Amino acid sequence: MTTSASNDDSREDDAPAAHGPGTRNRWIVLLVDDEPEVHEITRLVLANTSFSGIPVELHSAYSASEAKAFLESHRDTALMLLDVVMETDDAGLRLINYVREQIRNADLQIVLRTGQPGMAPEREVIPEYDINGYFLKTELVAQKLRSIVISSLRAYKYITTLRPRHGRAASPELAGFVNYQRLALEEEFATAIETNALHLLAQPQVHLGSGAIAAIELIPCWRRGDAILGPAQLAEGIRDLELRQKFDEWLVRQGCAWAQAWQSLGVPPFQISLPILTENIWECQVLANIEEHLSRIAMPHGTLDLEVPEAVLLAERSSAQDMVASMRSIGVSVTLVDFGLGLVSLPRLQRLLPDRVKIHKSFVRHVTQDRERSVIARSIIALAHTLGVTAIADGLVTEQDLQFFKWEGCDIGQGDLLASPMAVADVSAALLSDATPAAWRANLH
Repeated sequence: MTTSASNDDSREDDAPAAHGPGTRNRWIVLLVDDEPEVHEITRLVLANTSFSGIPVELHSAYSASEAKAFLESHRDTALMLLDVVMETDDAGLRLINYVREQIRNADLQIVLRTGQPGMAPEREVIPEYDINGYFLKTELVAQKLRSIVISSLRAYKYITTLRPRHGRAASPELAGFVNYQRLALEEEFATAIETNALHLLAQPQVHLGSGAIAAIELIPCWRRGDAILGPAQLAEGIRDLELRQKFDEWLVRQGCAWAQAWQSLGVPPFQISLPILTENIWECQVLANIEEHLSRIAMPHGTLDLEVPEAVLLAERSSAQDMVASMRSIGVSVTLVDFGLGLVSLPRLQRLLPDRVKIHKSFVRHVTQDRERSVIARSIIALAHTLGVTAIADGLVTEQDLQFFKWEGCDIGQGDLLASPMAVADVSAALLSDATPAAWRANLH
C-alpha cells in the first residue's frame, strides 16, 4: 500500500531537483510491523507528506521476510520504519544485519520503533546495530513521526548525493549542496567536541578462557537531533582531517583519564581500546599527541590500544609498518578492526604484525548457522595464532556462537552475550561489584 502527497512538509528544501544521479519522483518509505493498526495509523499520519517537493510513498511489510523481498526489489528505498518483535523476538534486529551485512545497503535509513523496549533496550541496540534512530511507539505522536521521516529523508538525500553513480560527475549545484550539508555536520560536531556533548559507552572485551576482562572499549556516541551517530556513522560523515584529529585527541584524553581512574581502584589491569577516526595517522600529529599524554601520567605499558580499520594498515604504505613500531615503542598496542572484509596480503600482515585483530561481526553472528561464515572465522583465528596475534570475536549474541569461538580457541570475545555496553561513568561501580561482566547493564546518560 502506498501514500503519496502533494503538500511539502520541508519548506527549506523546496526545489524538486534531482537527488543523486537521476531524477527522483518519489521517496520510498517501508514500514515493517506485524500489527495492522500500526500501518493504518502511520498511513493516516503520513498522508500528503512530501520532502523537497517530492511525495513520500509508504509501503507495508508485515514480517521481516516480506521486508527482505521488498528491499531486494526496491534498492532505492530511502527509509525503513522497523519493529523488533515480529515472527521472532529478534526479527527486526536480524533484518538490520541482513540490510547492512548481506545486501550491503549502507544508504537506507533505519529507524527502530518498538512497543517492547525490554526486548531491545536502546542502550544496547544503539552501539551494537547500525541504525539511524530509536523510538518507542508511544513516543511517536503525529508531528514527531513526520519530523522523523523528513529528517531521515534529508539524511538519505545527503548520503546518496555523495556517491554519484555510473561515473557521472556531480553538477555544481549538487556539489554545493553536498558541501553545505557536510560543513553543517562538521561544524556541529566540532561544537559537540568543544562543549563535551559527546557520550561515551564502555563495553568490556572478555577473555573467553577465564571470563576476566581483557579490555574495555570506549564507544563514542553523538546525539544529533533525532539521530544517534556511533563510530561507523562518524567515520562516514566526518571527512575533515583536522576535525578527525581533534576528535581523536579528545578520545585519547578521555581514555587516559578513565584509565587512571579505573587503575586507582586496585582492580586487575586491562587495556583501554579506542576507535580512532584518523586514517593517515602516520602523517599527522595523533601519535605525537598520544606520546605527550602518556608522558604526563603514570600508566602501565600496553594499557592504551588504538583500533584502526583493516584497510588503513594493510594499504600499500611502508610508513604503516613504521607507525606500528612507533606505537609499540611508546607502549600503545594496535588492533585491526573489521578484519576479514578486505583482501589480506599475508606478507604485508606479517610485516605489520598488529597486536590484535577483531573479526568482523558478519563472520561472528550466527556463525554456527552458515558453513562459509564458520570456515572464514576458523581461518582468521588460525592465521592470527600462527602469527602470534590475539583474535577477538566481535558481536557475540548467542550461546552457540560463543561455544564455537571457545572451541576454536579464539582469545577474546565482545558482544551483548558477554557484557552489554554501559555509560562510562558507571564502570567504576561495576568493577568494584561482585558482578561478572555479563551482569553489567547499560545506562546512557
